[in-house]
Amino acid sequence: MQTEDKDPLLAKLLRKLPLDEPSSDFTQRMMSIIQQNEVNTVEKTSFFVVYRYWLLAACLGSLLIAATIFFPSFIGHRQIQALQNFFNPFVNAFNSIAMLLKTQPIISVVILSLLGLLMIDRLLSKMFHQNVQHS
Repeated sequence: MQTEDKDPLLAKLLRKLPLDEPSSDFTQRMMSIIQQNEVNTVEKTSFFVVYRYWLLAACLGSLLIAATIFFPSFIGHRQIQALQNFFNPFVNAFNSIAMLLKTQPIISVVILSLLGLLMIDRLLSKMFHQNVQHS
């Protein structure tokens, strides 16, 4: 049943009322209210907080190396020899990789290109992630 069937007076009054239309700036006002109430939940953490253990290990390692270089009697000859024996495989591997990169420059170009692409990807993903959270 329609309104006219139930109440003819109410139907007559409803026909006389004009349809309400939003004002011309309604959308802009609503969007400004929505944008003002936006809450930023992204917390920025400090570089030192994120990498504190790596920084501590780097500081301790550099102190150990400095003590070995400047105060060799502090550590002792046997310990220095043991450190050299421990790091020799790493130094040899680094030297062989450096020699390979010098003799085959295309490998260097490929590696640098891959590293550049990975850095760009990481930068864009961070930017996209922030934009997604704000929209």
